[in-house]
Amino acid sequence: MKNKEIVQFKSNDLKINEFCKSVVDKKIEILKAEIYFKTGETVTTEFDGINWTIFKISFKGKSLYVPQNKLQKIPEIHFSTLNLVWSGESNAFNSHYLYLTLDIGTKSSFNVFPSLELHFENKKFARAEVWEQTSKNSRHGKPF
Repeated sequence: MKNKEIVQFKSNDLKINEFCKSVVDKKIEILKAEIYFKTGETVTTEFDGINWTIFKISFKGKSLYVPQNKLQKIPEIHFSTLNLVWSGESNAFNSHYLYLTLDIGTKSSFNVFPSLELHFENKKFARAEVWEQTSKNSRHGKPF
């Protein structure tokens, strides 16, 4: 966090949603977040107060990065919604593809925030898509 304080949560901690809402509402400013997955992957983000400067997925010394031109477009991150998805292998780095999904921004449509998907294929960044709710039962995706 900006004041050098470190806050840790377990995935089942009831306080995580409240904390993440305070981050999105800019009541709390974080400079770095690390999310650890049971399968060994770590997602790390860093913020310089204006833009996200690092967004990476790591596993046993290997890392995949989201390109700078995509980082600069990412507004507020809803960390409690961040998920790492991959095909059936034991971990994301053994998979042909993987992607991160997370809600972003402060404006919701039909009570749903935009969802950002960051796709990697063959251990390289492939594309970014943002999905927005267009009605109660449908979403529209477009390149990010």
